[in-house]
Amino acid sequence: MFSPQKDMKELVLEILKKDQMSISGVCRELAERGVKLHRLELTGYLKALADMQVLKEKDIKPAKVFSVSASREKSLYELVGEISSTIGKNPDERATLAAYSLQRLFKRAVFDIEVARCGVGGSVEGRKATSEERAEAKAILTRMGYRVPNSDVPTVVEKDLEKHFVQVLAELVIERFNMRSHLKETTQLKL
Repeated sequence: MFSPQKDMKELVLEILKKDQMSISGVCRELAERGVKLHRLELTGYLKALADMQVLKEKDIKPAKVFSVSASREKSLYELVGEISSTIGKNPDERATLAAYSLQRLFKRAVFDIEVARCGVGGSVEGRKATSEERAEAKAILTRMGYRVPNSDVPTVVEKDLEKHFVQVLAELVIERFNMRSHLKETTQLKL
């Protein structure tokens, strides 16, 4: 069974973020990344993503072309990364805040591959997880179908970023449930 480090949906979105592609093009890109998938299986998968409005499907004869839908829901990792990028001043601060936020949400140590999925870059500032913490975190991800390289040691952020985490959490809720219209607009009362 297919089990890459990234799930199939993320791989497809990563490929189609660059440009729209036909089924054959997506199949070629996946093959270059080491993912062997029959073209008919891929066609069904892309069609399902289009039905869920994650992808847009266009008929450009003789092929169907797929692209990323503007209305697709972002993953938790993408949202945490975007919000951390608005709060952190440099890449290391962003990565550390993203790792801290994921650590608080998941109640476990966070691997570098998870921070990388946030798209923040930088290095996480914290201590390396103990072997027990690593085993526990790896067991959870493995159960979910992710492969965790042995070289990836999770980091535990010990900095007090609670104030920033509350900001991340608030923005997550606002963004995920499209609640921006419910926010009070700030107005200048004095010069």
